[in-house]
Order: sequence, then C-alpha cells, then structure tokens
Amino acid sequence: MNAYDKQLPCGTELATLLEQVADDQRAPNPAHQDNCPYCQTALRRLRQDWVHVQSLAQEPVPIPEGLTAKIMARVHTLAGHLADSILLGHPRGETRIGHTVVSRVIQRLAATTPDVAFASVKLGPQDPQQPRRLSVTIRLIVTFGPAIERIADAVRNILNRRVPTLTGAELDRIDITINDITEPPD
Repeated sequence: MNAYDKQLPCGTELATLLEQVADDQRAPNPAHQDNCPYCQTALRRLRQDWVHVQSLAQEPVPIPEGLTAKIMARVHTLAGHLADSILLGHPRGETRIGHTVVSRVIQRLAATTPDVAFASVKLGPQDPQQPRRLSVTIRLIVTFGPAIERIADAVRNILNRRVPTLTGAELDRIDITINDITEPPD
C-alpha cells in the first residue's frame, strides 16, 4: 500500500485527486471538492508537488560515461542477428537465402558423408560487413571403425566444395565435434 491508496476523511480517494492533477482533468464531483476542506488541502499540496515533478522531468538526464558505446555495441550485435540471411545480388533483383536453409543444407551434406550417422548444425555469428561468410559448428555421431579424423576431413571437404555452389555462403570456419559413435549398419 502506498500513500496514494489512502482515502481522505471525506471518503475521496487520494489517487483520484492525483490523477486529476497529473492529467489536468476536471473534478468528478466539483460541488463536493469546492466546499471540502480535505479535498482543497490535498489538491493544493498535490499541485505544489506536481510542479516539482514537472520541473524534474524537464531537467536533462546525464548519460553515464561509456553507456553510449555499450548501447551501440549491443545494437551492432543485434543487427548481426537480424541479418539472418545471405543476400545474393542479381541485376534483375535480389535473392535471400535464410540461415535456416543454409543450416539444413550443411546438415544434409554432412549426414550424407560416409560413416556419419547423424549431424546437427549451428551457424556462428555473422559479420555484418561480410554477410556471405559464415562459421559453422557441427556435431556428429559417426560409425565405429573408420578413423574419426578422416570422417571429419571428409565432412569439411564436402561442405567446402558444395555449400558455396548450393547456397552462395562461404564457410570461413568449420568446427566439428564428435559427440558419439554408433555401430555400423548391417
């Protein structure tokens, strides 16, 4: 409960009088307010206090040192997240390929690599200055038997060869994590 939740001895809600002063509204019951000493006293005090509130609201707010730089850094980060597609220019229009599509292409290519049982893909942050260049993290489940490093190299080779052709994306970095192994299919 705050101070404005109270009722005056005459029964008038203090919050109603505050709204009247703050929003410059007409009195809901002018006959009562004009003759009520409680309402008159409260209104006089609220109007005096409201002048102080308006005065404070007009004062400039100093910006803390470094805040603008932090805000702009965050804006640049968010702008990078909003650029969730690759733009392919063309004389007769533009083509945008969503990052979801690029991820699915990468996932399917990785999953079709021999000895890969499962692949999941996460694209890294995009550089707004070079929107076609991406980094990718891939998690694989591979079959037991072949050298794991050979499987990872095969995935990188197929991605570097096919992703630019299929999507227009250039993969700067391909990080691969082998999360599990499984038995080879019968």
